[in-house]
Amino acid sequence: MIKLTNTQRVLLAAGSAVGALANPLRGDLVATLGETTGTAALMKMRQKMKMNKTGLEILKERPRVTEETMSTSYLSTLPSNTFGHHYYRFMHDNGLSAQRATTKFVEDEELAYVMTRYRENHDFLHTLTGLGVTVPEEICLKWYEMVQTELPMCYLSAVFGPLPLSLSEKQFLLAKQIPWGLACGRASSFFMNIYFERELENDINDMRRRYKISVAPNAT
Repeated sequence: MIKLTNTQRVLLAAGSAVGALANPLRGDLVATLGETTGTAALMKMRQKMKMNKTGLEILKERPRVTEETMSTSYLSTLPSNTFGHHYYRFMHDNGLSAQRATTKFVEDEELAYVMTRYRENHDFLHTLTGLGVTVPEEICLKWYEMVQTELPMCYLSAVFGPLPLSLSEKQFLLAKQIPWGLACGRASSFFMNIYFERELENDINDMRRRYKISVAPNAT
């Protein structure tokens, strides 16, 4: 972790905010903004986890999503209806790595883990919601994450991310995807309390029913 003075934190947050506003899809800048401005939201997220049996387990055990823990040789052999197989197909088809950026600017060790876990859950959410990695689909998922986490960086991406979209993409986002993100975000279980690693061999549709996470509009 990198310790920052209050002045350094303000300057870093301001700089990343300016850069992220210019390009809301710059993941590195949005991540830095999230770490330097997200303390209050992270504290709320941690409290929700502590009040839930599974969430508390996750905080105590601190599972990590890596290339080793998400072994493709194992996931690829799972039945086609399982969450693990769908996750494998999503990652493989899009050429993605399970490895996520290290949390640098959150000094509290437990809150830093909450931020890391949030990032590592992102591709699990793609899998459950059926959303691909196009810009409109990423923005759609950010609306869901915004409702669930209240992280400032999610608000930034959700609100300013659509600016470069085409008119038809914006219209579909407003008519279908944003309403889905708001409704699903409110109705579904808090995703930080889902021990995704224990769900890999379970039927994906059963999992969606249990956690009340629906397939999003325009899903791939």
